[in-house]
Amino acid sequence: MKDIGPIFRALLHNKLGTLLIAMQIALTLAIITNAAFIIQQRSADIVRPTGLDEANTGLFMTTIFDTKLDQMQLMRDDLEALRSIPGVLAAIPTNSVPASGSGWGDGLYVDPEQPSNESTSFGNYMVDEQGLEAFGLELVAGRNFQPEDMVRMSLEEGTEDPRVILVSQALADALFPDGDALGKTVFNEAGGKKPRQIVGIYDHMQKAWPTSSGIDQTALQPIYALFGGAMYVLRAEPGELARVMTEAEDYLSKNRSRVIDRSRTFEEQKQRTYSGDIAMVKLLTAVIVVLGAITGLGIVGLAWFSVTQRRKQIGTRRALGATRGDIVRYFLVENSLITTAGLLIGVIGTVALNWFLDTNYETGRMPLWYLPVGLVALWLLGQLAVLLPARRAANIPPALATRSV
Repeated sequence: MKDIGPIFRALLHNKLGTLLIAMQIALTLAIITNAAFIIQQRSADIVRPTGLDEANTGLFMTTIFDTKLDQMQLMRDDLEALRSIPGVLAAIPTNSVPASGSGWGDGLYVDPEQPSNESTSFGNYMVDEQGLEAFGLELVAGRNFQPEDMVRMSLEEGTEDPRVILVSQALADALFPDGDALGKTVFNEAGGKKPRQIVGIYDHMQKAWPTSSGIDQTALQPIYALFGGAMYVLRAEPGELARVMTEAEDYLSKNRSRVIDRSRTFEEQKQRTYSGDIAMVKLLTAVIVVLGAITGLGIVGLAWFSVTQRRKQIGTRRALGATRGDIVRYFLVENSLITTAGLLIGVIGTVALNWFLDTNYETGRMPLWYLPVGLVALWLLGQLAVLLPARRAANIPPALATRSV
């Protein structure tokens, strides 16, 4: 502790270099802590389960250009053929899939008297009776759809309203917090219009939009959507997806009245949807590494310059009895003072930067525990960075240093 005063006075002889390193440490703390927070957020979004059997699911998007074609019959033929492919566990027509970035949203009311602006939003998936199996969902209460539950939605023929609905556990809890959703009637429009009975509750499935609020609030409705094309979802036995996708694409491409717009595994689709987040995680990781390296090199450079400038002083201390350990400790303490000053300034910068990002880009408020982690990490970086110059200073021979001019 007795060395702190002389060390502090020595730093005042190189105010500019000391200030620059301290400000660099402050800036590094502000950037890397906020970058780490954003990385954690984006990474958590990417890896969170969608509810599907992701590794064994594939999808096809088709468009029909023959307006005279019987779409319902074509869909029946397609489903029969797709389900007969060896290795296919289930195949369904649907309007969307989770984490696709494109889908249908809707609202439900539990009371006919509810105002139109008080509905509970959900992600709407239109499927047939194989919907649960194709998506890999587990029915936790109630029953699945039956063939007689199915209705059609068509631009030419209008829409038939389904009488039943399956909801996710999250949506059931949002609609009926007391846990008695099964068997209850909900309404798809305000005023008690378009009633649906909840006949089943499944475990978990996300909406189509990764950033949507209430992302686990979804529902399956027994609807054949006939809008001039179809999205088919296949679920294959483990290890069979690649072959199943190839055979399914061969079958679908034989019909010259349509085109296959998209043929992807679900993992490929999810990768595309999160491509921006993945790129940001990689970019911010690179920023943390590069900025940490630059800061470390800056500390090394300042310490090396200090050693060069003070060779005679170091030699004199050695001649007066200072050990190598004393010299190393001197530079470690000196660096600790610089680093601590920078970190104290950096705390303010970190909070200010997080406030700016949250206010303008809705990144969220960073948990306070990021600060002590960042402080410790940068303090240790500073100590490691100065260790090599400190050891070089400790190796200066006393006689050589005292003869230098």
